[in-house]
Amino acid sequence: MVWSVTRMIADGDPVGAIIVSGIVLLLLSIWFRTDYEIRDGRLFITSGPYYKSIPIDRITSVRKTTNPFTSPSLTIRKLEIQFGTYGVVSVGPKDRDELIRALREENPEIILRE
Repeated sequence: MVWSVTRMIADGDPVGAIIVSGIVLLLLSIWFRTDYEIRDGRLFITSGPYYKSIPIDRITSVRKTTNPFTSPSLTIRKLEIQFGTYGVVSVGPKDRDELIRALREENPEIILRE
């Protein structure tokens, strides 16, 4: 990618270099800035520029999934979390079982779906 950007600049294509650089920065931010944290009764999700906070008492169910198309993630071993009436978010924690345990510790009414 760095070589491509260098070539684009050398060939007089600054727009292409900016676009490729933006894509590289986005991918790097997702790679290095993906985190899930439980604090103050909320699940905080950070993935690159994406940020979401979900009240744990609004989470209704959690399901393990391996669908690669549900969300941008560093793994295909994800959790699909349903909250509120129609809210759904997929996360890819290192330890799915640990996140499920922590969520159910905060809200024992969370249903584990298969």
